[in-house]
Amino acid sequence: MTLEPMEDYFRDRVKIETRDAERMRASVTFTPDLQGPPGAGHGGGVAAMLFELVRLFRDERGGAIRIPRPVRIEATLHREVPLEVPLAAEVTAGNGGWQSRLLKGERPIAEAEVRPMETPLLPIPPEVRRDWEATHGQAHEVPGYAFCLACGLQNARGVQVRFDYNGSLVWKRLVPQAHFRCGDGSLFPGFLCIVCDEVGWWLGALRQGECGLSNRVIVCLGEPVLHGVPLLVVGARSAVTTSDPKGRIWQAQASVFTPDWRPVATCEVQFAGSRAFTKIMLPGFVPGEDRAAVRRVFPGYADPWETPGTAGPS
Repeated sequence: MTLEPMEDYFRDRVKIETRDAERMRASVTFTPDLQGPPGAGHGGGVAAMLFELVRLFRDERGGAIRIPRPVRIEATLHREVPLEVPLAAEVTAGNGGWQSRLLKGERPIAEAEVRPMETPLLPIPPEVRRDWEATHGQAHEVPGYAFCLACGLQNARGVQVRFDYNGSLVWKRLVPQAHFRCGDGSLFPGFLCIVCDEVGWWLGALRQGECGLSNRVIVCLGEPVLHGVPLLVVGARSAVTTSDPKGRIWQAQASVFTPDWRPVATCEVQFAGSRAFTKIMLPGFVPGEDRAAVRRVFPGYADPWETPGTAGPS
């Protein structure tokens, strides 16, 4: 089955209502294949859409740059983005950048500030590269949701990534699927927003041992990369930090590189976890062939597929 290119698919979810030199107003509808947890838009997909609105406003397509690179996308997710509900959207220009927002009624539910960067993307820290080269053969794979835009192996439109992890790192080698190719051969930038949010979510979830949500996603994109270039996404678990005395809000960092360690994107993700989120989300995970995968990531919880009174296989 040949899928519509993701750049076109995102833009088909947008209906532009008015546009001039300073502002664009539109309507946006998130479809079920853009979900994270069931019933809500994926955090990285929301960040990608907020950036795509700015690209539409600037008439940027594929790798034909109209927004200078590197560029910083700072997305704040105030509330879950509903599916199949038309949302108001707007983009405004000013102060050397652009503001992009999604609103339900008069209330913003997600917004992003998009601004060109004055400095290049940072290279991978030498200690993180050493850890990956020394230990990446020793790993477990995280579980996932069946239809999640990032980890859903049954979501044909998704990235279909299940990250690997060990005591030091979370990572994955990726070759983006064909539908993430833009018409000029470049990689759809939303792909990087999706994987950056996903790796940040798992860094936070592994640190806290709870499910949660990404409520702040900062993605910095370098020069456009060709679609066929293999990528490595990697984040250090030791770099996950918090200033929250209750240990429920975590800041995670990760990067995306080409095989020669050229940075393609970097990210900072704020993860908010809690037992309430975990109780809601945990039963929806699909462990794949490894029934112990969920228990390993969330050790404070029983295997949701275990028959009462028996021990689940490990």
